[in-house]
This record gives sequence, C-alpha cells and structure tokens, in this order.
Amino acid sequence: MGGYGSGRRSNRWTTDDCLNINLSNLKQLGMLQRHCMARREQVWSQYGETIADLTLVTDVHCLEPSPCLRITGRAFGNVINCVVYLEEHPLPYGGERWFALCPRTGRRCAALVLPPGQTHFASVKGWNVAYGSQRECPIHRSHRAIYKAQVRRKALSKYTRKPTRERLLDREIERWVFVEDEIDKIAQMVFRCDAAAGARFRDQT
Repeated sequence: MGGYGSGRRSNRWTTDDCLNINLSNLKQLGMLQRHCMARREQVWSQYGETIADLTLVTDVHCLEPSPCLRITGRAFGNVINCVVYLEEHPLPYGGERWFALCPRTGRRCAALVLPPGQTHFASVKGWNVAYGSQRECPIHRSHRAIYKAQVRRKALSKYTRKPTRERLLDREIERWVFVEDEIDKIAQMVFRCDAAAGARFRDQT
C-alpha cells in the first residue's frame, strides 16, 4: 500500500529511452544564426554501441522561406529523414529564444525526442513519453539535479557574476545533503529491520 515499487506501472517510453535534441544546445553551438545554414554530425551511443548517427542541418532565413531543422541519417535501425520548423521568440532585453514546432501537436517546444522504432522527431507531449525522473526514487532524482547543476556551472562564462556561481553551488550542496540524509534513513531502517528479525529469532529459539 503505497510502498516503493507498488502501484500501476506503465510500459510507455521515457525520455531516457529516446534521442534528444535541445534547441538551446543548438543555439550554443552557433547553429541558429540569422541568414545562415549550419551542419553538424551527432552520434548517440549506448552500452558501447552506436544507436544513432544523424546529420543536423539548420536553415535560418537563408534558402528556406521559414527557419527549419532537417534531420537525416539512421537511428534505432531506421532511416531518418524529417524536417521540423522553427520559430523565434524575441526576449525583452534583446536576443531571441528558439522553439521547434512539434510536427504532431503544432505547438512550440524547447526539445525534440525520437522514441525507439519511430522515424521522426517530435515533442515529449507529441510522442506521449514520460519524463525519466518520474520513475526515479528521490535519491536518483537528486543525483540528476546535482549532475545538471554541475554541467551548468562548468558551462558558465568567466564573466558570470559571483552570486550566480554561488547559487548553483548552494543548490549542489543542498541536494548532496538531502542524498546523505536519505541514505542515513535507509541505513537506520535496515538496522531496525535486522534488529527486529534478530529479536524474533531469539524468541523462537
């Protein structure tokens, strides 16, 4: 009743099972510049084997009438050849943020996923896949948060303000403290169970 591992299970794919393309990563790589085309090869591996080898080509107001991302290659044993249209949203203080228009829902999204067995990318909602963190225990979710904070902190510019760096570091420390507390709780629970089992054994003998 409400214990770990209990409840209804779902067999649908999670984001951890899918290939992911994040628009913010493409922007950091310089692939979303006005009046430019950019090309990048991307390979995904799992357990030491290549599961996808794709070519990403972005066209931002260059040859195509609308900004788009063309994805070609092979993934999960299938041929991939799809086009996803892009949309820019101006920011209040200058610059813009890029979104993809999901081919299945028509809505804007910041990331595209490709589940195993499919041949075109769409949003998480478009493919109705679950987020991997939804099936994780609190300790695993904390480790995921720690990893994300570490990656973000390492990617900061050398001109990043000190309060921003300290805020990310504090977030890491907070999650590490939570992990240690959870591990202590598990250890105490195991100790109590062992003690109770030992007491029952002594009573029986």
